[in-house]
Amino acid sequence: MVWVRVPATTANMGAGFDCMGAALSLYNTILVDEISEGISIINKNTGEYIPSGENNLIYRAANIIFDAVGYKPTGIKIIQNSQIPMTRGLGSSSACIIGGMLAANAISGRQLSYAEILDFAAKMEGHPDNVTPALYGGFCAAVKTGSGHTFQKSVKICSDISFVAMIPDFFVSTRKSRGTLPDAVSYSDAVFNAGRSALFALSLATGDLKNLREAVRDRLHQPYRSAYIEHMEETFEQAYKNGAYAVWLSGSGPTIMALCDRDNLEFSRNMDEYFRNNEHCWKSKRLTIDNVGAVVRG
Repeated sequence: MVWVRVPATTANMGAGFDCMGAALSLYNTILVDEISEGISIINKNTGEYIPSGENNLIYRAANIIFDAVGYKPTGIKIIQNSQIPMTRGLGSSSACIIGGMLAANAISGRQLSYAEILDFAAKMEGHPDNVTPALYGGFCAAVKTGSGHTFQKSVKICSDISFVAMIPDFFVSTRKSRGTLPDAVSYSDAVFNAGRSALFALSLATGDLKNLREAVRDRLHQPYRSAYIEHMEETFEQAYKNGAYAVWLSGSGPTIMALCDRDNLEFSRNMDEYFRNNEHCWKSKRLTIDNVGAVVRG
């Protein structure tokens, strides 16, 4: 039996649309075993529904690796226990994809490198900003070429910061959210985002947090996606009032992520109080950076 633990992720991080992400201290733990025949899928988290047949995402991801290396398991048993809320912009699908692929690689004799697994994962997910930190941990920048190869760089982030996920009680599908985006953007908007994504990456990597509020500004996806996320702009404003360094829409949403000083222990309590007072069905969850990434045993 192979045990895999994969972290949640926050992607885009404002201006870094489809190319930046970070791993967080919220996990999907997956056990995968080869059995005599058939498919057995067990979900330990009773609060979330997951498919129990061949359309299960972990199973599908594992089969991509089995097919790639020519390994034919007699049967597969999957036990999943995920802390990552589904369809909330916290990389739940990427955690399943990376978990399934790493487990299959271990079962089949570890024939593929992490770089090769990342290429398969980015192709399955469609973009590399979630699967890269899920695999490598830390803060990551990644791009996928036309040939399907993913170039990436991961750096460890200091522990002087905290991430606070503000998670609503509704979800927005990634497909629906992407459907709101335009087919083309202006040159000025492209330049606006390119400069700020570079500034964000260097500032976060070096700990120069004073730049982040400007560096996180975006014109490529958040303005369009806000139509599906009630109270998004006022939540951003309130988070900054409570001392956040940066606030962004996590992935395609609807979770909103804030980056705070580690010692700002009042942030979550103040935001939850704001949500209650305004009858907004959101809850905050304080997280830390995961600098390790996916862990495989077995």
